[in-house]
Amino acid sequence: MKRFFKLSFLFVAVAFLCTACEGDVTRALRHEGFAIGEDFVCEAFFDETYTDKIRYLTGTKIITTSGRIYEVSLGKKYANGSHCKVAETQIRVVSIFDNRIVKADDGKLYSLNDENNMLAYTEITDADNSYAIYRLLLDPEGTIKVITADSSNGIYYVLKSDGNVYGVTISQQDHNQPPVIAGSVVVYNKDDYQGNIVDFNYSGMSAATFVRTENKVFHMKAMNVDECTKYADVPCDYQMVEAPVFEENKDYILVYNGSMVITTYKKTFTLQG
Repeated sequence: MKRFFKLSFLFVAVAFLCTACEGDVTRALRHEGFAIGEDFVCEAFFDETYTDKIRYLTGTKIITTSGRIYEVSLGKKYANGSHCKVAETQIRVVSIFDNRIVKADDGKLYSLNDENNMLAYTEITDADNSYAIYRLLLDPEGTIKVITADSSNGIYYVLKSDGNVYGVTISQQDHNQPPVIAGSVVVYNKDDYQGNIVDFNYSGMSAATFVRTENKVFHMKAMNVDECTKYADVPCDYQMVEAPVFEENKDYILVYNGSMVITTYKKTFTLQG
């Protein structure tokens, strides 16, 4: 009987400590500017035996390290009782462009979402006006992710397998000439971020702009937030700074995409502002 009570006490103590830790993580994320949302029910990613990890969360899709696509509904659940389901496609993602176009392991390009009268997972062909640009950016060996930084000036940020993010400028003399890469410079150097960059997002001067290495997260932060949110004539002074909340609580963070966090205790958090 004593052994039973000892085991029961130990179980309650561990459960209490875990709950306390989750509360600490929640408070830390809220202090970082995230609002707590609904639970995220998607058992595949909370099963300890499941080895395929999340690589990207686009908002409506999850892409795993093996390239598998899951569809995500953060509002209503699917008929399977979950907020996620395996997409009905054989596409395995190799690289991604603006969270909407993907290059698959068959070398072809596909739409990731329903848009412009095109269903998700439809092949993108040269009938698309931007096909040549997609190819120019996604085809080079080692390309992982592309984000449009300045469409009017043809500037794109490209994450490569060497752990750096490059600013690539594309030019086109006229519509009769194919686009070409006019220049490439490192915009996020892995040496400045203490390790190979594994993911990033560029959203201008906003907290949704981030760089993530295997162990750390850096994001844009307004250093004079009190003044620039109070006065109309005081611009926000944004700088890329380390966000230790992610490193300190990495065991509790399932995925982070700059504007959303899903925790291992199945809570969602959305960036405010």
